Amino acid sequence: MVNSQGSQEQTEQQNMAAPASPAPLKAADPASVGGFELLGRIGAGRQAVVYLGRNTHGESAAVKVLRAERRDDRRSLEAFEHEVEALGLAPDSISPRLYGAGWDGEHWYTTSEYLTGPSLEDLVQAGGPLGGAELRQFAVSISQLVAELHRLRIHHGDIKPRHVITGPGGRLFLIDFGVAAIRNRALRRRDLFSLASVILYAAGGRFPYEGTPLEISTRTMGGRAEVGVLPKPWRDTLRKCLEPNRRFCPSAAGVLKTVGQYGSWA
Repeated sequence: MVNSQGSQEQTEQQNMAAPASPAPLKAADPASVGGFELLGRIGAGRQAVVYLGRNTHGESAAVKVLRAERRDDRRSLEAFEHEVEALGLAPDSISPRLYGAGWDGEHWYTTSEYLTGPSLEDLVQAGGPLGGAELRQFAVSISQLVAELHRLRIHHGDIKPRHVITGPGGRLFLIDFGVAAIRNRALRRRDLFSLASVILYAAGGRFPYEGTPLEISTRTMGGRAEVGVLPKPWRDTLRKCLEPNRRFCPSAAGVLKTVGQYGSWA
């Protein structure tokens, strides 16, 4: 499925697991933004709408447009600025390439590489959980992405199965940097929880805390995540990432070391 890394609503960034064909534009949607003709909707969230766009050279891009009602909202504009900063710092091996960003006189927007590959969520829902070497390869690849982001002091803040995309050659990419920030300790901790969660989802098709609201609350407060589906050598490290009240948590590099060095699946 993946190469070893050269290996709200839907997405709030670029192209989540892009559908086979975008949804039709709505009557209120603009016809073009930032030099790109808009061909259809890829996804929509509370802050922005993401479109498939095409420029005059016939090149496609994911065009993210801040909603009109958010254009003068200070927090929304700050989040937009943080997202552009994070995308500008993130290498192309981690996130879709950022082509441009700005204000076209009517809209705040970003344009970026359009990926058509499935998300982790799509893959697991269609084919079931990963196992064996495929799971290890996925865990190594996603851990490499997060470790490299953190080395650059970029904290994503919203890593989830639908935001992990398979790109050309089976490489993994992270999308939706809508809440990303630079040097944010709280988001760093959230990223580690989410990293462990997506590995657990890949292995078992479920999240670490499931059940009734009371059961979820009890397990979360007690840090009792269900990790039995993971290979035994991984469980201690990933369980620590999933303990919300733990003072010291493994780093993404530590997770990468754990999932990369064990060949045993006992």
